[in-house]
Amino acid sequence: MVMKHFNIKKLFIIAMVLLCSVNASAHDFEVDGIYYNIISVNDLTVAVTYKGNSYDEISNEYSGEVIIPETIAYKSKVLKVTSIGDDAFSDCSGLTSIEIPNSVTSIGNYAFYNCDGLTSIEIPNRVTSIGNKAFYNCRSLKDLRIEDGEGTLSLGYNSYDSGGGEGLFYDCPLETLYLGRNLSYKTSFDYGYSPFYKKTTLTSVTIGSSVTSIGDYVFDGCTGLKSITIPSSVTSIGDCAFLGCSGLTSIEIPNRVTSIGSSAFYNCDGLTNVVIGNSVTSIGYSAFYYCESLKKVEFRCAKINTWFNGTSIEEVVIGNSVTSIIGGAFKNCSSLTNIHLLGKTPPSIVSNTFAESQYATLTIYVPQGALDAYQAAYVWKDFWDIREEGTTEIPEEEVKKCATPVITYNNSGLDITTETDGAEIHTDITCSDANSYNGDRIDLSATYSITTYATKSGYLNSDTATATLCWIAVSGSSEENSIIEVEAMPVLITCNNGTINISGGKDGAEVVVYTTSGVAVGNATITNGNASISTELAMGEIAVVNIAGKGIKIVMQ
Repeated sequence: MVMKHFNIKKLFIIAMVLLCSVNASAHDFEVDGIYYNIISVNDLTVAVTYKGNSYDEISNEYSGEVIIPETIAYKSKVLKVTSIGDDAFSDCSGLTSIEIPNSVTSIGNYAFYNCDGLTSIEIPNRVTSIGNKAFYNCRSLKDLRIEDGEGTLSLGYNSYDSGGGEGLFYDCPLETLYLGRNLSYKTSFDYGYSPFYKKTTLTSVTIGSSVTSIGDYVFDGCTGLKSITIPSSVTSIGDCAFLGCSGLTSIEIPNRVTSIGSSAFYNCDGLTNVVIGNSVTSIGYSAFYYCESLKKVEFRCAKINTWFNGTSIEEVVIGNSVTSIIGGAFKNCSSLTNIHLLGKTPPSIVSNTFAESQYATLTIYVPQGALDAYQAAYVWKDFWDIREEGTTEIPEEEVKKCATPVITYNNSGLDITTETDGAEIHTDITCSDANSYNGDRIDLSATYSITTYATKSGYLNSDTATATLCWIAVSGSSEENSIIEVEAMPVLITCNNGTINISGGKDGAEVVVYTTSGVAVGNATITNGNASISTELAMGEIAVVNIAGKGIKIVMQ
């Protein structure tokens, strides 16, 4: 039996009062019906909390639709909301929707515990951590969206005891998930598995283009999951990632994936077709073990190093790029009847790849003109039935990729184009207008961060293009009367392979690029509204672009 979480806290608070005579305060002040605690007096940051003067007096009155503001005015200060604290909305059964601002970076333990009326939630892209049992017993929560963003989102532990659950989303009937971030969570004997472990209600998962890794156990036991598209951004699939996902019928491993973990698709007994991309160099032990309905596997990778025990594979296609097959990959595939090899050069192979009986029962199809090579090659020569296909060499289907969008500023707006006809462009724009406060003076700096990519059915997603758009006050303009009268020039900053491009600036303005340590690495003067600066900065490094005295940070692409 699980003791209700804040009863434990009550005992702790009582002990502290007896020892120290300190009265804990649950909230510091209230603004527009939302209660806050001060996080930092110097940084002017606050956290949303619950009503009450102590844990003994929790009175969560939040209900209906709650919109958390990004900033609040309190006394003479403007404060930034950066956190949803522990228990903030705990037991608010009347809460039906919550809007979390982009300023929030953390969600505390038990934050939405027992919020039975909550049906959907969006996690902003700046949130870096979600506490233990944050959505425990949200019995109506069906739709979860984790917005696209860089970095890793750390999730609270998901412990399991005797088949029961005490996890982050325990008793939440999740049906749809948009996953836009790489996830971090503990997967040990003590802490259990992924927060989505055995979410049998989960039927639809969409993975965003910011995700590079599908973690260990992430969808383990999600038997209701029918299909999933893995984007081209993903480079690895973890151990047991889709273990027991019996609803999956087909899977295509993108060409950028280099490793598939052990038991990644173990016991996916609804899986009938698998395509393994050409960058895979490692397939873990039992990756496709007991996929009892698996009929066809197409290999585009360089090396086949996995066993397909317990499957009913009937047809295998071995692509041009496969150079070696190791281990007993097909030894226990009793239903296998046909192997199609697309390369004229026979892949190297070890003797135990097949069972001895298969040499007489399998039909090996090879490209036209390659029959003699296979009949002379080690192991391949032992097959009784080797036939030429009707064509010379079967080319692998070219995997097309959407062209990376190009961002330009024109006529007070952004134009985003791609060379791929019919592609759909997806763009995220974030803006931080007010970036500093000092008494009755608010300094404004309209700076927009832009990320965009293109998609099209049958194509790989494009690479992501980024840009920074800002307005810089023109020298000599008046800032004394009103901000409307301040003359400003729009500047669009993009970068590619170490070169920073400026467009839209004022002719004659000096541009200097610095590292974060203040070392100048390049400069130029804007001419005809443009400037280009070559640097030796590597991808992912931070550059500070100084234009007319204003510094703008960008991430090198």
